[in-house]
Amino acid sequence: MSDLPPQGWYADPSNGEDERFWDGTSWSEQTRPKPSLQPPPQAQAVVPGVATFSPQDQTPTQAPTQFPAAPVAQNRPAMTNQAPDGVLAGTVGLPANVTATTPGVRLISYVVDYFLALITLGIGWAIWAAMLAPKGQTPGKKLMNHRVISVDTIRPVGFANMFWMRGLVGGIVATFATLFTLGIILFMPFWDKRNQNLWDKISGTYVVSDPTDAWGLEPDLR
Repeated sequence: MSDLPPQGWYADPSNGEDERFWDGTSWSEQTRPKPSLQPPPQAQAVVPGVATFSPQDQTPTQAPTQFPAAPVAQNRPAMTNQAPDGVLAGTVGLPANVTATTPGVRLISYVVDYFLALITLGIGWAIWAAMLAPKGQTPGKKLMNHRVISVDTIRPVGFANMFWMRGLVGGIVATFATLFTLGIILFMPFWDKRNQNLWDKISGTYVVSDPTDAWGLEPDLR
């Protein structure tokens, strides 16, 4: 008796079209039609992300998902130092070893430019400034390792911005503003959240410290 099949539904030996229930020892009187091997289409509904089964071999198959693939990370330049105290907030990062200048250090660069212009009668300063303008610098900024960069591109500005926007337009506006505010406007970087002055606002620029020539603008003298 131990060789008898376990109880369950089997093909009816008396009727090949039906199934009869085997109780483990003998055939019962219970019969039923054989289930269809091909279920109707609505029985094979696919739910995204849920495994379904093939009725023929009961092999699980993964239903196709409707979610897009995760985006692939893009290669970006190394951006490490962010500007302190929220300065330049909302922009991309600065290159390695480049940081935003503080208002006190910026004030020192203005004093350096003033004395250089004074001792060279303005002529030597103007010539040197014209040579440095394509690199986003003035003589004072050159000695302080400062550089003027664009708000939009986070790259040093060229001669046109340094001469026309910062030098000419910014200089005219700043002159009237300085007279009107009795010089108080010159200390604008101390209260501006981005450490900008009128020249920066008008020309759309920031002033950063670039001691290692992060943009490779200086000639290699080695």
